[in-house]
Amino acid sequence: MRVCITTEIAAPVERVWRALTVPEEVSAWDGVAPVDVPAGYPRAGQHARWRSPLGPLRLTLHDRIEAVEDGRRLTAAIDVGFVHVAEEYRLSPAPGGGTTLITDDDARSRVPGLTWLAGRLTRANVAASMARLQSFCEGDARR
Repeated sequence: MRVCITTEIAAPVERVWRALTVPEEVSAWDGVAPVDVPAGYPRAGQHARWRSPLGPLRLTLHDRIEAVEDGRRLTAAIDVGFVHVAEEYRLSPAPGGGTTLITDDDARSRVPGLTWLAGRLTRANVAASMARLQSFCEGDARR
């Protein structure tokens, strides 16, 4: 199931890119904790592991980086629980110095018959994550 969300962020592309790619910043806005994030993250071919909250549960999120175009595009294969997501972030400058961030995901279930649930969970999670990222970057930009 495809999940595509566009978020307008009142912060420069460089700021948003840093929030998406610096592990400490990812933890600050997304609530994940690094378990095993390789040096130089993110680079194509790397496999990072994060502890991801799901209600009272703490799941291991596997983040396999596929492509990186600095400041413009990041793609990864994400596995958490029964959900597999082909994830892509695309960033572009917006008028007034802000950023247009497009999150384009293809969510699938590794359990037959549950792709509808994987899509529903992914849509809710991505929408909430993008709101947190927007608030994080915009709050930083106001300082």
